[in-house]
Amino acid sequence: MTRAPIYDDRDRIDMSPQRNGESSFEFFNRAGGSLWRHSRKLHQDWADRLDDREYVDVRSALRSNDAQARSAFLELYVHESLIRSGHQVVVHPVVPRSTHRPDFFAQRAGSGVYVEAIAPGTSREAASRTARLNDLLAALDQVRDDNFYLMTRSIVPARHSAPTAGFRKSVREWLLTLDPDSVSTEDFPIRTFELDDWSVTVAAVPVRRERRGSIQRSIGVYAHSEAELIDDGATLVRALRSKSGRYGGLDAPFVIAVGTHTFDEEDEDVFNALYGSVSWLIPRMSPSGENVARPVRNRDGYFGSPGAWRNRRVSAVLVVNQLSLHDPTRARVSLWTHPDALFPLPDRAMFPGVIHEWDGETTSERDGLEARSFFGLADDWPQGERWSDD
Repeated sequence: MTRAPIYDDRDRIDMSPQRNGESSFEFFNRAGGSLWRHSRKLHQDWADRLDDREYVDVRSALRSNDAQARSAFLELYVHESLIRSGHQVVVHPVVPRSTHRPDFFAQRAGSGVYVEAIAPGTSREAASRTARLNDLLAALDQVRDDNFYLMTRSIVPARHSAPTAGFRKSVREWLLTLDPDSVSTEDFPIRTFELDDWSVTVAAVPVRRERRGSIQRSIGVYAHSEAELIDDGATLVRALRSKSGRYGGLDAPFVIAVGTHTFDEEDEDVFNALYGSVSWLIPRMSPSGENVARPVRNRDGYFGSPGAWRNRRVSAVLVVNQLSLHDPTRARVSLWTHPDALFPLPDRAMFPGVIHEWDGETTSERDGLEARSFFGLADDWPQGERWSDD
């Protein structure tokens, strides 16, 4: 079978950054900077390790929307990690007591482990909402006034597609009434545009004189997003529950790899989701007037709690956070082992990142494998320029 490459065989001379609404595949397929060729080659090298049938599926997903591409790349990352750590890997193995098949069975030194990868996505409604917003931003990015950038200050969406051409025309006409040399850099002009139940507020930011006439993308600052509270722990647990009982009683260790996109540097949300959230116990005031609260670990963790461990068929959870198609070695990877798994993992590391092990009260950490050397990449990989072909 002759395999079609993931990315098209073509000349790449487009040096512009990724555009609003442009998928990762569309960007990598046309990006002309010398840096991006290294990422494309890595994607191809990893996918080439798959059998023909799996290759076709992964190639199709990588060339699809970003949700499918992220899920496929997580599977590629896990597959490559298992091979690099010395395993013989079977993709979608048959298991004894289920019609479903996990992603991988990896065998090394006489022992095996099942691995399932999942990249939690968004709801259909949220995806549609994001697509409508991206279409609007893409239109505003093409205003292309010679004298002004745009700063998006506020966007109030409707439940239907925005009249993108109308917004682009209205903003363009407004900018033509402004003089970039008379605009104060401390008090940018601001205008709200309302069309078809959508409301868009933008500020006009003057372009430096020497750069006028060379603007390719109009939005210079995105300042319209509001802060929101995201429960990353709940998202993680939902993903684990969707996979933990899917394959019946497996007869070997079972690892669930979850691709996340959070910014929790301390991994507190992951710890609480797996080993239990924290409440504060406030005792009665002592005779001395002291009232000292103390933390209490709840029994709502996915792994349970000491003396009452549960979900013991899941030997460990691998969290692959911020996995990037550009440079997967930058992902924050952590393996969280079950304190009382039915089938504990072998001691030898299987993945890059940090290994968390329960020590009776909390988890201790030990380093796994260093990503760049593990994947056979140079310390300065990927080399090259983002926006030139030097």
